Formats: sequence, C-alpha cells, structure tokens
Amino acid sequence: MNDFLQNMTPYQATGILFIVALVAHIILGFILNQIVKHAGKTKNQLDDHLIKAVSAPIKVLIWFGWLYFSISTFKDQISLLVTVVDYIDIAPIFIITWGVVRVITGVESYLIEKDNNVDNDSVRLFSRLIKILMVVAILLGVAQFLGFSISSLLTFGGVGGIVMGFAAKDMLSNIFGGLMIQMDKPFSTGDWIRSGEFEGTVEKIGWRMTRIRTFSKNPVYIPNSIFASIPIETPSRMTNRRIKEVIGVRYDDIKQIPDIVTSVEKMLNEHKDIDHNEALRVYFNYFNASSIDFNIYAFTNTTSKNEYQKIKQEILLNVADIIELHKAEIAYPTQTLYIQNNSES
Repeated sequence: MNDFLQNMTPYQATGILFIVALVAHIILGFILNQIVKHAGKTKNQLDDHLIKAVSAPIKVLIWFGWLYFSISTFKDQISLLVTVVDYIDIAPIFIITWGVVRVITGVESYLIEKDNNVDNDSVRLFSRLIKILMVVAILLGVAQFLGFSISSLLTFGGVGGIVMGFAAKDMLSNIFGGLMIQMDKPFSTGDWIRSGEFEGTVEKIGWRMTRIRTFSKNPVYIPNSIFASIPIETPSRMTNRRIKEVIGVRYDDIKQIPDIVTSVEKMLNEHKDIDHNEALRVYFNYFNASSIDFNIYAFTNTTSKNEYQKIKQEILLNVADIIELHKAEIAYPTQTLYIQNNSES
C-alpha cells in the first residue's frame, strides 16, 4: 500500500484513500443492513444487539485507516507528523476497546430484556465490573507503551489508594454495601421492602445509593452502607398472607362459644383460598372487659393484596353469619353500672 502511494503526490494519495474509505463505508453499511434484516427475522435477539454494538467501531476503524495512511503520506513534508504516526498506532486499541465495551453493553441489554431467571441487578453489576477491569488493563498497557513504569504507577496507586480510602471512607462503604446487596440478594429491583425508617418499592440499586419509591410516590435515596446496620423486611417475597383477627362475642353468649369456634374452624378448613399446609388456629382465649374473645389465625394461598382483601372480607362475613346462626351476637364496648342501695335504719 505504501509503495503504491509513493508514486503519487500526497494530495492524490489522500484523495484516493478518501474514496476507498468512503466506498468501504458504503459497502459495509449495506452489508450490515442486510445482516440486520436477516437477524431481525430470528427469534434470538442477541445477534441484533451484537451487530448494533460492532457496527460503529468497524466504521470508525475504516476512517482511522484513511487518517493513518493520509498522515503517513505527508510525514516526509511535515516532520511533526512523524511523531504523530508513532503515537497514533495505539488508536486502534482504543477503538477495539470501545467495540468490546459496546458488545458487553449489548449482552447486558439482551439479558435484561430477555424473560429469564437471571437477576438484572447482578447482570448490571458484573457488566460494569468487567468494563472497569478491561479499561484499567488497557490504560496500564498504553501507559507502558508510552514509556511509563507500571510498577511505579502501581506503587503510586497503592499509596494514593490509602489516602483516598481515608478521605472517602463513607463513599467506599456505600460501594461495598452495594456489592454486598448484589451478592447476598436481600432484595432486588422491583421488590417491596420495609424497615422502621422507610417503606416502598426498589427502583434502582446503584453503586453508592439505592432509590426507593414510597407508596406516596416520593423517591427516597438511601446510602447502601445503611442496609448493613438495619433489619430489612421484604414483603414482596412472602409466600402467603396472614389472617390474624380477634372476634369478641357477648358474655350472654358464652355457652355458644364452643360451637361457634368449631364451626369457624370447619369453615376455614373447607375454604379453597386458605393454605391448609400452614398453621390454622381458632381458639377462645380471652375474657375481655365487655366481650369474650376468640382468635382466628390462618394463611391465604395468594400474596396479592387485592385478592387477600377479598378473601379476608369473605371469611369475616362468614364468621358473622356463623355467630348469628348460633343465636349469638358480636360484642361492642359496654359498661354495666351496679348501684348499691344502702337503706338507712
């Protein structure tokens, strides 16, 4: 290629290289469009993401080739370009690195969009870690190519890391807190979580903080380090919803209590929406101030809030019917006043 260009003036060579690069760009664009059309007909969407990721870097490589050979043709006239040519050799490394980063991003997008059992937060975390490690490795390699001592850089980085660690310990604790969340999985994006200080749905787990949307639709930003020191409840991962109620009956109906309790327990055992593999208890357990109380303890099959409310409503109405069927009444707060009549002699 260089021998061919040496027989031309620099301007002619640059013009021919430009035409070659332009034709290659057009042909490559046509080929990629055909591949995209063919890939769009397949069920697997991974190839779509990969083609989209590599298209731009390949086109940039074509124009880099034009720039490189164009500078090479002028280096005899402009001495400064000799140095430029020596250092521009590393440019393809950055272009290829950019392409690999785009490929990793494409795979990440594919795994997130695909309906599978892969946790999206883990995918994002490992994707970011791979990108960071790859970029750091490339930068160290480039630094060595430019004549810097890698060992000195690593030593300086170690000392600087200690200084930065003391200066930014809170930020580092948040980053490690986010890493622990990804590894231990106490909750994931989309989960409903609750603690004594906040409650809401997890929208994003970042490097430094987690964003939660409360049920009043306000965003709450929580540093990740906090999750290591407080208990977190994840109601969205419940297996059942619990019905726990105390029903009070009048003292006048105490004789009907055994039959009422038995009927309520039978009703729950026959109810299709009650999980019979979980604990189910109906017991008379308390003499209250104005009522005799029995408790209902059971679990529904559903975890949906709306379905749970409907099931609970149905069960409580059934309990009211059972109490009425046994000629008893649900108690309400009452007081009986006894007046002692002391007749004077």
